[in-house]
Amino acid sequence: MSFVPPLAFVFFLLLALLLGLGGKKMSPGAPPDEEATTSYAGGEDIPGEKKFIGYKIFFPIALFFTVLHVLALLLGLLPFGLAWIGLVYAGIIVLALLSLILR
Repeated sequence: MSFVPPLAFVFFLLLALLLGLGGKKMSPGAPPDEEATTSYAGGEDIPGEKKFIGYKIFFPIALFFTVLHVLALLLGLLPFGLAWIGLVYAGIIVLALLSLILR
């Protein structure tokens, strides 16, 4: 019975492929007019420009949530009699997160 998950994966992969190809055939084609794909803002032309926001704010927030998820995983997997170890570890994590937030 260990061959069932790979077979199910292949089956659903093929099913998704068939549904995607069927949807592509049923979807309407591209609009023939160039103006149908442009944005409309009361008749004025909007100049397109790319902006790079950067990742300066992203990484501390991502690290914050990563540490919280690891803490939740650790606390959830602790044996029943060792709750004090989890509390000590949670205290250390709180200090690390405070140093991350208040830097």
